[in-house]
Amino acid sequence: TTVAAAAGAHPAELPVGSRWKPEPPLALAAALRTGCPARCDDYSEASGASGDTVRRLELRSSVAAPIVVEGRMWGAIGAGARHDHFPADTEQRMAGFTELVGTALANAENRAELTASRARIVTAADDARRRIERDLHDGTQQRLVSLGLTLRLAQATLPADLPQLHTRISRVAHELDGAIEELRTISHGIHPAILSEGGLGPALRSLARRTAIPVDLEFRAQTRFAPPIEVAAYYVVSEALANTTKHAPAACAHITVEQRDALLCLSIRDDGIGGAHPAGGSGLIGLRDRVQALGGSIEVDSRPGEGTAILVELPLQPD
Repeated sequence: TTVAAAAGAHPAELPVGSRWKPEPPLALAAALRTGCPARCDDYSEASGASGDTVRRLELRSSVAAPIVVEGRMWGAIGAGARHDHFPADTEQRMAGFTELVGTALANAENRAELTASRARIVTAADDARRRIERDLHDGTQQRLVSLGLTLRLAQATLPADLPQLHTRISRVAHELDGAIEELRTISHGIHPAILSEGGLGPALRSLARRTAIPVDLEFRAQTRFAPPIEVAAYYVVSEALANTTKHAPAACAHITVEQRDALLCLSIRDDGIGGAHPAGGSGLIGLRDRVQALGGSIEVDSRPGEGTAILVELPLQPD
């Protein structure tokens, strides 16, 4: 066994983190072996390492109960008395306590599994967006560009005495250019190529330039981060600016990105009307899910009439 926690006298005998083998007649050994509450009130015949420990601890009585988590043995908890025997029902009362411990551990494990599952979903979605952006750029977009060049070449070879045909081809080419630009904008919204190629700083600067309101960006990080962190930070800022533009309405926004020890800290503030609420369908729910899936935290301060401030912390080495 590994000692996970200890309290009481003689802490040096069983320090937290130490490993030892529980042996009969220790109550802890019986609880681990049988999966049932156990007690021992006579250590006169104890031998080996366990006997030596009992004598050093001066134990006269011990009780123990197993800790079971969702049907499997997780560990056990035991207590020893130095001067008297425990009351007759102590091990049963301890078993009731270990049921609460088991429930707490199960909840913690389920929460960890849920967090890991959310992180996998977010990562899979990011990978899918990256593939779609690459396919649009390398496939559909390139075909449209090639078609536009062919159309322009055909226009250049037309006789000068066909002005109406020149006009029609020019109109079609212009519409094709517009379609290519719209496709490029859509592909950037799915997953900006500049984020993968240049990193978070250039991607946020490009985003700030495209935003309909003036954006003051302070980027105080000098390195690249793990792709999930960069993607999460980008979409937090992107969604926050979209909300500011659509719902604030604000005259300007201020963004700060900086690294503090093992955290990437984001601050997105605007001077709009405020009143945003994560449960109000404003898009903040998705941001909270994305940030928490990476083990980060997000706070929204949006009092009516005082603008909105979104503060995000992302661990640079997420679990």
